[in-house]
Order: sequence, then structure tokens, then C-alpha cells
Amino acid sequence: MSPTILMAAPNGAKKTRSDHPNMPVTVPQIIEEAIACQKAGAAMAHLHVRDKDQQHVLDASLYTEVLAGIKETIGSDLLVQITTEAVGHFSQQEQVSCVKGVQPEAVSVALREMMPDGGEAYGSEFYHWAQEASVHVQHILYDAEDFKRFLHFVQKGLIPENQPSLLFVLGRYASDNLGKIEELEPFLKIKQDPETIDLGPWFICAFGHNEARCASKAIKQGGHARIGFENNSLLRSGKEAASTAELITQAREEVCAMGKTIATAQDARELLGIS
Repeated sequence: MSPTILMAAPNGAKKTRSDHPNMPVTVPQIIEEAIACQKAGAAMAHLHVRDKDQQHVLDASLYTEVLAGIKETIGSDLLVQITTEAVGHFSQQEQVSCVKGVQPEAVSVALREMMPDGGEAYGSEFYHWAQEASVHVQHILYDAEDFKRFLHFVQKGLIPENQPSLLFVLGRYASDNLGKIEELEPFLKIKQDPETIDLGPWFICAFGHNEARCASKAIKQGGHARIGFENNSLLRSGKEAASTAELITQAREEVCAMGKTIATAQDARELLGIS
């Protein structure tokens, strides 16, 4: 039985310290929280960086500073994933420029942002570059149509097939912005179809207070979970968590109660095919 990967998502693109007083937005705060999440049981951290006004930016120098600070303290004990999230503002070119400037171990990329209609050729060049540069890409999929489109691109060779990992997002476009367990089913139906190509590990993230329930459901189905203040700040009890590390602690305890083991960063690298 493969160990379960817990990926911390402590800040995201939109929330600030006015949303939660412990939201990590400065470089030192992001480093500190990422390390706390690793100590709590996270093998991975999905990190955003912010400018002096707490706004989401794709800034290679800030990312480099964050990565260096984490490595200086805990070495390679945390697999850090940067983001290319466009937030309706950053172009394909700006997304690619950030990744090439950082050259991280891992990056998350929304399919619909990197492969917009008419921009598939440029997006494909990026995915193939990432493969050559040994940058692990996690593909963010918001619904079943995204998943079908992803498979189409893989079958056409526009996206490399080499052990991709997928993130299924629950609740992003729901009217109540709340992730629901049943939203996972359309993704799993496609994944479990005998005609679907063999894919790498899959994760979920879920908006709102159902995060823990959705994560548990996914983990029981063999998936992994991305958890944190980016999408939710409430514990299963309904109490507000003090930090993403507290949410990771809750998730770790629930995974262990299932009889499963928690992945280390090195376990995660092996599962994701990162050398």
C-alpha cells in the first residue's frame, strides 16, 4: 500500500491577513509556515508568493528566496510546489517565465490557463520543456470536461504522458463555493474507465468546510490531499484553525486512523517520479 501524501496549501492567491491573522504572506512567514506544516506531517507544500501589498505575484526572485529559506532549515525534507495561477491577470508567457526563472522541483498548472483555445502550441512547448528540465507538473483540473480535454492533449502528444499527477478541484465553481464529496465521482468515473490511460497519483482540494470530509473520501479511494488556508480554515469540528499546520495535523491523525501511512517528502518524490 502506497503512503498517503499530504500537501499543505497555506496561503493561495487571494486571502490576506484580514481574512485570517495568521495567513502567511511575507517570505519569512511563508517559510515558517511551510516548515511547521512539514513538522505536522506534510510531505509537500503548494506555495504562493505575495508582493508588499499582499497581492499574488508570479515572482521568480521571491520564490527563490522562499525555497532557499526552507532548504536552509530542513534540507530536502519538504517537496515544494510553486504555482502558475493566473488569477485572470497573468499571461501564458508570464506563467512560463516564472517557472523557468525558478526551475523548481514541482509546479502546479491549471490546464485551462496554460492551454487556452488558440494557445495550445505555446502551452505544449512549456510542458515538453518541463519534462526535459525535470520540473514535475501537476495538472489542475476543475471539472470532468477539463479531465477529458487533458486526456485528449496527452493522446495527441501535446502533453507528455510521463507519470503526470492530477489535482481535482472540488467546489471552485459551485454557487456556494463549497466543495462536495459527490463532485469527486465524475473525475473517478473517467479515471477508472478501462480505456483511460494509466495515470500517476491524483490529489483533491476542496473549498470550504467540507475539506476534511472530501480529503478522507479521496484518501480512502487511493488518492492524496491538498489541504490548507488557500481553500479552507475550519477544522472538522467547525472551529477555526490557528494555522494550516493544524489542519495538516488533523489530516495526519485521520489518515493514521484509517491504517494508512503518511508519506515523507522522499516518498512523494518516488511516487511522483521525481529524481
